[in-house]
Amino acid sequence: MRALHIFTFAVAIFLSVDALPYDKPNVYTIPLKSKSITRRRLSRRAIGSMPVNQEEPDVAYFGQITFGTGTPQNFDIQFDTGSGDLFVFGKNCGSPACEDKPKYDSGLDTSFTPIEGKDFEVEYADGTGATGDSAKTTIVIAGISVDAQEFGVVNEISDDFEHPYVGIMGMAFSDASQNEQTTPITNLINNNQLDNPQFSFKLGRDADQSPSELTIGGSNPDRYHTDTLTFTHLVDDNGGQWEIPIDNCVVDGEELNLEGRTGLIDVGSTRIIMPPDDADTFYAAIPTAIDNDDGTFALPCEEQHEISLVFSGKTWNIDPRDFTVEIDEDDCIGSVVYADTGSDTEWHIGSAFLKNVYTIFDQGNRQVGFAQLT
Repeated sequence: MRALHIFTFAVAIFLSVDALPYDKPNVYTIPLKSKSITRRRLSRRAIGSMPVNQEEPDVAYFGQITFGTGTPQNFDIQFDTGSGDLFVFGKNCGSPACEDKPKYDSGLDTSFTPIEGKDFEVEYADGTGATGDSAKTTIVIAGISVDAQEFGVVNEISDDFEHPYVGIMGMAFSDASQNEQTTPITNLINNNQLDNPQFSFKLGRDADQSPSELTIGGSNPDRYHTDTLTFTHLVDDNGGQWEIPIDNCVVDGEELNLEGRTGLIDVGSTRIIMPPDDADTFYAAIPTAIDNDDGTFALPCEEQHEISLVFSGKTWNIDPRDFTVEIDEDDCIGSVVYADTGSDTEWHIGSAFLKNVYTIFDQGNRQVGFAQLT
């Protein structure tokens, strides 16, 4: 989980608005990691297509971002809708997690501008922390250049940050940033570079080798049934997060009817995270579940359960393969786990659910849309 402690909420009218639509017609699509790229141009729109990889199995989703001009440097960066900061390992990163990993070298970047006197520091809810320096440069994502994008050049990071990617791009709203950064998506919107102030995800599943894709500037209707698309507006007090009301949760046909629950829609999280009391209520509907006292519940691996979430009156089912997860041979847990989410009524909805829907993050109208996958 990459949800953040929010420090600052700043509003700059006309200059830094997270939610204004614009008219310039550009929609860009990028799968989440590539080895080869094919790209075609139709009118003024560019579409980037590349094979998909992920941190397996279904742990994290990431793609290539180019940093800098002069000698551009390409890095695999995790996409995270639960945070608001962008960082990459710097060449001076001495932490064990940085060993033998690609690192950003500002000396090769003619567009690099250090931000004097501004350190970079971020801490995520899972305990991961990173520190370094703040800077600006040009980045390129899905063929779109973002000039003067602020980011962190990380010199130290938690030792247990052991992933195939070397940075994180926060895709929450800019006021979720712990470093007062403007997110790349918001910069693209403010610069009138997108057809729609939206981005969308299709998250693949390792078990059936389904593809993953990120679309910036709208959505890819080839990936979902348009007549099933249903939007839910963000709650007012969202702290810069993609947080929406949850109507209900259904476990093997039993409605939990927990009132006032909200869900933070988080591509950067693998599980569905509930407060402990709600997790107890959830697993009370599964007689065979056993609390492991570590945030997880053990389940018999041979069992299949029908789990659904309800948003704006529409029920979305979770594939049983995404709920009962084998973590070791003949050792399974449920993908609903428990932790301190910051509120007794706040859930964090990760890829265990999001693999089952096409998700549109509509920054212009401050809403999240789900649709049935094709």
